[in-house]
Amino acid sequence: MLNLSSKYTYAQTCKGSLGSAVVNITFGAGIPAEIPLPSGVTTYSYSVASCPNDGFYNIASRSISCFNQTWHSVVEDHTPGDVNGNMMVINASFQTGDFYKQTVSGLCGGTTYEFSAWILNILKTNSCGSAGIDPNITFNIEDAAGTVIGSYNTGNITETENPKWEQYGFYFTAPPNLNSFVIRMTNNSIGGCGNDLALDDITFRACGPAIVAKSLTSLTSNKLCAGKSGTVNLTAAVSSGYNDPVFQWQINSNDNLGWNDIAGATQTSYQFNIASANKDGYQFRLAVAERLNINSPNCRILSEVVKAEITADPTASAGDDLTIIEGNAVTLNGKAKGDNLRFYWTPPSYLDNPNLLNPIANPPEDITYTLNVISQDCNQSATDQVFIRVLKNLVIPNAFTPNGDLKNDLWNIIALNTYFNASILVYNRYGQTVFKSTGYARQWDGTFEGKPLPVGAYFYVIDLKTESPVLKGVISIMR
Repeated sequence: MLNLSSKYTYAQTCKGSLGSAVVNITFGAGIPAEIPLPSGVTTYSYSVASCPNDGFYNIASRSISCFNQTWHSVVEDHTPGDVNGNMMVINASFQTGDFYKQTVSGLCGGTTYEFSAWILNILKTNSCGSAGIDPNITFNIEDAAGTVIGSYNTGNITETENPKWEQYGFYFTAPPNLNSFVIRMTNNSIGGCGNDLALDDITFRACGPAIVAKSLTSLTSNKLCAGKSGTVNLTAAVSSGYNDPVFQWQINSNDNLGWNDIAGATQTSYQFNIASANKDGYQFRLAVAERLNINSPNCRILSEVVKAEITADPTASAGDDLTIIEGNAVTLNGKAKGDNLRFYWTPPSYLDNPNLLNPIANPPEDITYTLNVISQDCNQSATDQVFIRVLKNLVIPNAFTPNGDLKNDLWNIIALNTYFNASILVYNRYGQTVFKSTGYARQWDGTFEGKPLPVGAYFYVIDLKTESPVLKGVISIMR
């Protein structure tokens, strides 16, 4: 399992806030056959082999079981979320010296920057007799003439039990009127058994005063509701550090358009008015820079993101349809989601309390209840229904007289026709089925295959297909 460590080792510490990455070298993505770095970036030779030899490098998305598994298998680069992202895999030369040199531009003179890179010692701890050579890297930031503006040494980067990315870097202040620099990385260790590494995510980020931003919008009295107007009250405290700081609030509407400056939002406190709120919420942050640099995103530092979330539409669930026997009660299985909700059932008939989410119902007949859920923050509502079938109590006669006098000629089981799925079986004393029915739409007339049955006792089994026990008894035919 690849461990993406966030350990920082700095020659100095930025006490304030950072900007977005001005320079972000990730070595691209994909699994190419051959993509060497541009001429002059490295003195090493490009290798098409997946496991480069001493003095060679490759650009790869993974490194698997190199040199008889003396290297870690690295299954992904460092860049978070970078599908098939690449890294520079380096097998150091036998001689010390530069292995990476890159000119970067777009920085702002007079601005302090964080420079950092992620490095992974690819050698296993038990390789080379547990005495492998450790990479030792010096980072230099230089101007075009080679004058060193900032420098930092990593010290020995030791082997780890599992592949582990470490972040190394330092802070430097760009000289006035200079916006182009050279990154130089020098390996101070000799090649041989060890001194093998992967490099990824080389970045520059502006560093400046500390910014603490927050929203003063009340969480109880001023909710943001989808489709409705609202306000977000923003404020920030910015520490000293800039001579002439200028402020710019930015918004991300979660619409895949990214961050944008809010026109006129140039004070540390700002009220943002929303005519019709979206359903995905908003993000805000404050950008700060010296006045001369505020129009360049590369010179700005940024606060942490302040989120303005939208109150979700309420949801209602009245539960599954229910069946009860007349005279019994049942608890309604109402459920609701949302903030600051009010709910009630309609009609309120036969409920112990219609304003509860789970009232007890005791209806005497079939009924449909509606659960109404209302968000008191946004006055939005949701509804759902549940149907309760009320099965009547049965009255089962123990005898009837199918003699054609139109009196008691049928086995009239009162309310059995309300049990639509009930199974009714009648047997003679020999166990032969003489009547069967699903439901009881047609009452038994005491015949079998169209012929009258003799007087006597017959046995019935009635399965109501409910949770009630199966009913068994004797029915007598009389004349």
